[in-house]
Amino acid sequence: MRDAALHLCFEGLGAAEASSEAFLDNVGSNRVSQALGYERNGMTWATRRGHPEQMQRWRITRETWLPARRSDVMMSGVDACGQALSQSP
Repeated sequence: MRDAALHLCFEGLGAAEASSEAFLDNVGSNRVSQALGYERNGMTWATRRGHPEQMQRWRITRETWLPARRSDVMMSGVDACGQALSQSP
């Protein structure tokens, strides 16, 4: 799913970079980020179940994503999505 989201961000919407965060003990999410080419981008804190917990920040640029870009992802409705995202409340 995150691979498809990156495709939408970079190919469909022209994003320059994308970011993600995961609690340190969320091994699966952190491994997915690393496998997709995200780079570590510092740490932050968030409250989970009423307690402060550290989170790993991740960042990937369009240039890093391009070589691993999948060719089997199909998109539709991207123009409408882009218009909806650019509207102010």
